[in-house]
Amino acid sequence: MANRNDVAKKAGVSGATVSRVFNNPDSVAAETRQKVLKAAEELNYHPNIIASNFVKRRSGNIGVIMPHFPRVHIFSVYYFSELLSGIGETIQKQGYNLMLFFHQMQIGKDNDYLPYFRAGNVDGCILLGTLNNDRGLLRLQDKGYKFCLINNYIKNSGISFADVDNVSGSCEAVRHLINLGHQHIAFLNGPSFYTNSMDRLEGYKKALEEADIPFKKQNVIEGNYGRKSGYEATEIILGLKEKPTAVFAANDRMAAGLMQGLKQKGVKIPEDISIAGYDDSDTAVLVEPRLTTVRIPFFELGKQCAQEFISILREERKTAFNLFLTPELVVRESTQRQKK
Repeated sequence: MANRNDVAKKAGVSGATVSRVFNNPDSVAAETRQKVLKAAEELNYHPNIIASNFVKRRSGNIGVIMPHFPRVHIFSVYYFSELLSGIGETIQKQGYNLMLFFHQMQIGKDNDYLPYFRAGNVDGCILLGTLNNDRGLLRLQDKGYKFCLINNYIKNSGISFADVDNVSGSCEAVRHLINLGHQHIAFLNGPSFYTNSMDRLEGYKKALEEADIPFKKQNVIEGNYGRKSGYEATEIILGLKEKPTAVFAANDRMAAGLMQGLKQKGVKIPEDISIAGYDDSDTAVLVEPRLTTVRIPFFELGKQCAQEFISILREERKTAFNLFLTPELVVRESTQRQKK
């Protein structure tokens, strides 16, 4: 098994330089650093991460804090499974361990995340499913803990985050429906305590405004991102005074539930009503007709978030990162041109 001196000899540097490359890479010139890393790869050399972390008072663990939902099989939810896969793959490749925490969300209150950091078991945490403007997040920042948000952000807070441009994604979906001739478009949104729900509402309004279509509050129905809430929205949507010819749902699960409910009422999709979703999850191609939706690269979002966060933990990055990925409209058979 190769050791530090073997790598040093192959790279033509000292053993101390090899140590600096793995422990404090910014202190080594880029050209020298690349020589050492190449030599290490060729020799299949892996530094003693545990010993190194002990010296630097690091745990080598990155925490992921997820919301706890009673009776919900969270790992089967496309959103969480894709994000976790992207995060986990990157963390593992970078030599860290992943510690998973479940947090009971307090809606309408400030959440206390401090216990996950105080024990010293993690070098930092990535937080999923947090609420908009939660002052518990600002408290973490005030305490100086290292953390970042994924699929959420707090404007002008200086907190690192990785998210998707949900305003543009939502706007693109509604523009598509408008371009098909639809004027009466309902919006099935998620809970207002999530930033991405508010961003998708903003995109919906923006598309209507661009087309000089008046925004009507009664056309916005709030679900909870679950399939059942989409199913339950059927009665509300069919009961609107001005029946919509199209519905944009803020995720595919709600869209699928709505499609099920509409079919049971004898409503044909897309002949009677067009449906568009959001996420491009597995559900989008399993429903009939296949769902027009907005593709969100959740796996890539998880990867990039973890990469940027690790650069902060290693002190390679000195400032917060604000990362937005661009969504993509995927047109399928659940939408069609409005009949005149």
